[in-house]
Amino acid sequence: MKGYLVIVCIIANFYAVAQDSRKFTLIDEQSETVIPFANIVFDGKNHKGTSTDIDGVFYVAAAIKSVSISSIGYETKRIILSDLKTPVITLKEQINSLDEIIISSKENPAHRIIKSVVANSALNNPANLEAYTYKSYDKIIVDSNGKASKNDSLNEIDEFLKNSYFFITENIVKHKYLKPRFSEDSIIATRTSGLKNPNFAVLANAFQPFSFYDEYITLLETNYLNPISKGSTRKYKFRLQEEYLKTKDTIFVISFEPEANRNFEGLKGLLYINSNHYAVESVDAATFSSGKINFTIQQKYKFIEGRYWFPEQLNFEATIGDGFGSFKYIGKNYISETIPNAPLTKKDFPFVSLTLPETVAGKDSEYWELFRQDTLTLKEKRTYVLIDSIGEDVKLDKLLALPQKLMQWRFPLKYVDLDLLNIIRINQYENLRLGLGVYTNDALLKNVSIGAFAGYGFKDNTWKYGGSLHINVPGTKDIAVSLKYQNSIREVGSFSGNKIENPFTQRAWIASQMDAIEAYSIRTDMKLYRNINWFVAANTADVTPLYSYEFVHNANAIINYTNTEISVGISYHVNEKLSNTFGVTTRIDTDAPVFNFIYSKGLTGTFDGDFRYNKLRFTLDHSFITKGIGKTTYRLDLGYIDKALPYGLLFTGEGTLDNIYPFIVKDYFQTVTPYEFLSNQYAHLFTTHNLGRLLHNKGYFQPDVLVYNNLGVGSLDDASDHQGIAFSTKEHLFLETGLELDNILKVPYFNIGYMGVGIGAFYRYGNHHLENSDDNWAFKFSFGFTFK
Repeated sequence: MKGYLVIVCIIANFYAVAQDSRKFTLIDEQSETVIPFANIVFDGKNHKGTSTDIDGVFYVAAAIKSVSISSIGYETKRIILSDLKTPVITLKEQINSLDEIIISSKENPAHRIIKSVVANSALNNPANLEAYTYKSYDKIIVDSNGKASKNDSLNEIDEFLKNSYFFITENIVKHKYLKPRFSEDSIIATRTSGLKNPNFAVLANAFQPFSFYDEYITLLETNYLNPISKGSTRKYKFRLQEEYLKTKDTIFVISFEPEANRNFEGLKGLLYINSNHYAVESVDAATFSSGKINFTIQQKYKFIEGRYWFPEQLNFEATIGDGFGSFKYIGKNYISETIPNAPLTKKDFPFVSLTLPETVAGKDSEYWELFRQDTLTLKEKRTYVLIDSIGEDVKLDKLLALPQKLMQWRFPLKYVDLDLLNIIRINQYENLRLGLGVYTNDALLKNVSIGAFAGYGFKDNTWKYGGSLHINVPGTKDIAVSLKYQNSIREVGSFSGNKIENPFTQRAWIASQMDAIEAYSIRTDMKLYRNINWFVAANTADVTPLYSYEFVHNANAIINYTNTEISVGISYHVNEKLSNTFGVTTRIDTDAPVFNFIYSKGLTGTFDGDFRYNKLRFTLDHSFITKGIGKTTYRLDLGYIDKALPYGLLFTGEGTLDNIYPFIVKDYFQTVTPYEFLSNQYAHLFTTHNLGRLLHNKGYFQPDVLVYNNLGVGSLDDASDHQGIAFSTKEHLFLETGLELDNILKVPYFNIGYMGVGIGAFYRYGNHHLENSDDNWAFKFSFGFTFK
């Protein structure tokens, strides 16, 4: 009953406001696009007025007879409201704009304002509130951004969809935040064109920052320097374009763009600064010289409770590509029912930051109309009708679930999934392996997968095969249990990080030193605490070295052996963010530190195990940005074994110097051959520093400059135990330094991005400097995809 009364009051209040005000929309006269953040002055009201919102909408009280409208880049227009025959108002673009006035930093009035904004950013940044909640209505549209094609069938598709979008989805979301990093987006209702499954939900603010106060604005893994960050007046050109009164406050309209010869990714646009706390009232920003992908960010803030500036509307647009086949993504986010400093505790937050309760589907049209900012346009309505009918015919639910399967290296069929990792493998021992892996999916057995794989190596002329049982335990703890059998090969020293499970990594291609194994294992993964994942595993393997080797220890010569061990692993993700889509939990990548620790204990007697030992490994991965210098990424890698063990169980394989596949592989030594060093204890530090585009920032030649510094030290006890195999040890510090020009050559790829080729040079020095100077150099290539 209370809920019914609330709805009645909201509708009654909306009706009363509607009777006392008139709604207008401001658009560009030529393009008919909306004009956000325009200044509306009510004539005869002592400069009182309003501004258009992100959608170009503004409201005027019935008593107002005329208004003056101004916006940067447009001619100012005075309108007698009674003369209007339509609620749509047009502005004409200003043709003769003023020449830019060059002002020194000491004289530029915009600098004083920007510095005041920076000084007050901690006060105005919503992330600095102890807690808050709000409700939002999100709308996402995906549409074509291409041009005509010579392909008639493609043109027919474009013509068929010209009166509708490719895709539209709406969400109503309850958001909670607790400082410093706890958050939850709980989907209350969701509706998606062509889909019946409510598990598909993408938030409109998923690809843009919630507020415009971070030092860097991160868009699609690229960090753009914020024009209102510390020291930005030395990086950006600012110009005070206009200032006007709005009630008791002054609005400063400031344009910005990066200085010439910049070495950072920048933005351009307009800032609307309110003199009340020198806060950002609105911002209209776009990426500057961003290649095949362009972003536009529009944000509008509201002063609430007489104390806080908080986002009210967020718009985001990404245009990917510049020809036929390119598309644009448009996200709109409308915020309401904001409660700053809400009474929240850590217990109010689940592990997963995006949750979809089972009741999100089935909301009727009246429910949606209550929360929508405006009614759906005719084109949006047509999209639902058209794409819903197409989705029913082509089973769009299954098609959109495909990317989630591909992320797991699976391709779904009706009752089984094909394992993509076992179709083809390349390494220097087998040369080429072709095979097939098949595993049951949820259509046959819910939360249980049974399968097997087989593959044939064309160089060693040997079959490899195995099978597994995998069980997911329903619940919030992400508990999974797997049992595996395999009769295959394993690269030596695999504990130190070089694994051949993923055939698409360049490090896997140079693997050549292999052990044949017949292994049984059981493992359980779980998440019992926030930010922490851990596993417990046990395995036993009969091992046969596939190279000339003998392990001689305590007068015993061993070639083949059995290794049985139990392991416990713990990973801690600082500032971990998890999302649940299609019922699958995925981790959102961040630059925050990630700690991994694994302890393994070898057992004798158990399943005929031959060795008792303790093995430890610790890694720390972290990235951070230093303003004006670039982004640093590093990995600290430590390992320790307390007993003498055969070659295949020790630490090796940290090198990537190879004549056949001369590729740069991060977090490995570039001037070291794959199995040059052997250790039972080691410490490595790999660092990469991206300086940005130091050489050039125009045209196709825009390489990022990366500097590498890698070092390591290690030792090997009982080195004489290892017979028949060559190796070195690194009791003294190993050092190497390198320089890479990333994406030095870019080739357009399907009008949406570039395939990039980079080159790098690396040099080893210090105690492990080689006698022949030329042998200390390594020249390598890198490949990648970039939108820029």
